[in-house]
Amino acid sequence: MNRTTTPEETKKLFEFCHKHFVYHYDLKVELVDHLASSIEEQWKKNPDLLFNKALHKSFIKFGITDFSKIKEQKQKELTLKYNRLIWKYVPDFFSWPKINMPLAFTLVLATMFKLVKNDIWIIAPYLGALTLFVVYYYFIIFPKKFITEKINGKKFLLLEQLKRSQSMPILMVQIPIQIPNLWNMSEIAFIQNTLGILTISLLIIIFTILMFDELFYIPEKIKEHFKEQFPEFALK
Repeated sequence: MNRTTTPEETKKLFEFCHKHFVYHYDLKVELVDHLASSIEEQWKKNPDLLFNKALHKSFIKFGITDFSKIKEQKQKELTLKYNRLIWKYVPDFFSWPKINMPLAFTLVLATMFKLVKNDIWIIAPYLGALTLFVVYYYFIIFPKKFITEKINGKKFLLLEQLKRSQSMPILMVQIPIQIPNLWNMSEIAFIQNTLGILTISLLIIIFTILMFDELFYIPEKIKEHFKEQFPEFALK
């Protein structure tokens, strides 16, 4: 019978990861599993090998970067994963019958651009309302709806992705600062024709959908994935 790591040895692996600056529980779980598998592979060849020696041999495989490179790689993987979800969700939003809503808003917005002489009277209120909503979201909705702090004294890399996923809306909030530059928009020839107006209107609607994806869809997905991976840590 092959030798396997005991609960006590598994506990030591968690402590070992913590000593090497791995503070996120979900990352610790992955590393402990990796280390345990490596140690057990060594025991298949040499069952009498001491646990500490087997651990040392497994650890040196990570090189001089220790576990830091693993953490960076995991963060990149999470960011890429949820960025892909956004770009999958947007085309889905334009599938039948969901497409009726964005098309209706696009036509309404295009009609307003046609009727109102100065485009700034449409763009400024839109960006102003969007900014106020984002401020309300960050101070009221986000703190109540999504948990990003420690749970039972444990930090999670997956939950911290919630904070990183909010970077795009924060940048979008800066757009109203550029409103003075939009005063010359009406002088652009392209926006004067119907196709140009429809294109600009559609881009604004897509921009809005992307923003709400970042604010609600992605955090909900992260929360859902967290519950699947760590059901023992209940989330509201």
